[in-house]
Amino acid sequence: MEEEDELRLRTLRLLTEFLEHCAQRPSTAPGPPPTPEAAVLRSLAARSWLGTPHSWSQQQRHRVEQVVDQAEWLVPEGAEPTWFSVLALVSFAGALLEKPPPGHARARREWEATVDRDCQRLAAFLCGWLTGKHRAWVEAQGGWDGFCHSFLPAPQAAWGRLLAPLLMSCLIHILLICLWIKSWLQDV
Repeated sequence: MEEEDELRLRTLRLLTEFLEHCAQRPSTAPGPPPTPEAAVLRSLAARSWLGTPHSWSQQQRHRVEQVVDQAEWLVPEGAEPTWFSVLALVSFAGALLEKPPPGHARARREWEATVDRDCQRLAAFLCGWLTGKHRAWVEAQGGWDGFCHSFLPAPQAAWGRLLAPLLMSCLIHILLICLWIKSWLQDV
């Protein structure tokens, strides 16, 4: 039996964990993210522009079909994705799996009947889309480590290394300007 590659396994685990997190039953408490990329993905998706997904999930179309359409819209044929388009697509998929609207018993039963199956189907589609169709791009971006680096702020130590030379440069320029003004005033 052929072993699956690390990128595909890591991607499938991340997407499955994220989508299952989005699809949690209202009575269950969310667990902590198991990996750094899961923490970044959850955090960014929580601040997403998507808004309330209930109107999407109540549409007659299947969730996977909606995500396929979004993938084609966000990244047209021949184009490469960006981490923002990946985030938007995965957030959209997660929003489709969020809890059903309260008070609608029929909608709740339909949601519960399909959410687990659709969670697995969405994870499989997104994993194939990322590690199949766009694998070269994902690898060129550093994989999921590159995803995290794209969205996390620069470490404070890096700012300190940049700030000291910048301040010194400003101080030297101010000193040179002062000396130039002083010499100009003496000539006048």
